Parts: sequence; C-alpha cells; structure tokens
Amino acid sequence: MYEKYCPNCKTMLSSFYNTGMLGCPECYKAFEQEIEIALKKMQGSTFHVGKKPTVDDLERNLLLEYEILLRDKQLANMEGRFADMLRISEELIELKEELKRRGLK
Repeated sequence: MYEKYCPNCKTMLSSFYNTGMLGCPECYKAFEQEIEIALKKMQGSTFHVGKKPTVDDLERNLLLEYEILLRDKQLANMEGRFADMLRISEELIELKEELKRRGLK
C-alpha cells in the first residue's frame, strides 16, 4: 500500500496523524490537504482569527499604576520616608477599590 510522504525529509503522513508533528517546512506543502482537514476537525476552521484582550488600555494602565505604586511604597519604606509611604498606601487603597470594581483584583 502506498503511503504519502514528504519528498524533502521523508516524514510519512501516518507519522503526522500519530504525533501531530511535521518533519520540515516542506511537509506543509506535501500534506496541505490532510493538514487542512485535520485543522477543520480540531479547531473548526483553518485560519487564525486571534483573541481580543480581556483588559482594555485603561485597565492595563490602572494595573501598571498599581504595580508602580507598590514599588514606590517599598522604596519609601526602605528609605524611611514614612509620610510618602502613608500617602502611597492611601492611593493604593483607592486604586485597589477601582480595580475590584472592574473585576481585576
């Protein structure tokens, strides 16, 4: 019985079916139809549409600001700037409440 194989690396089609892996870039050309059928079965489509980020730019900036404030608070504590540390702590509390409202913390 004849089995299809890649002319470049000699990977057999059955190997692709067993492992899901190809041997070289030329395999994509050699097994194009079979790969397309397998992708449709696995993913329902043969093209990638991407994913929308779950965090928008404003939320990303709020998270970044929160991380920066945490570092600033640590630094203020290490340097003995306790008034700054108190101010930063109050900002962190407000920011954490906003992040909770948005479902991020």
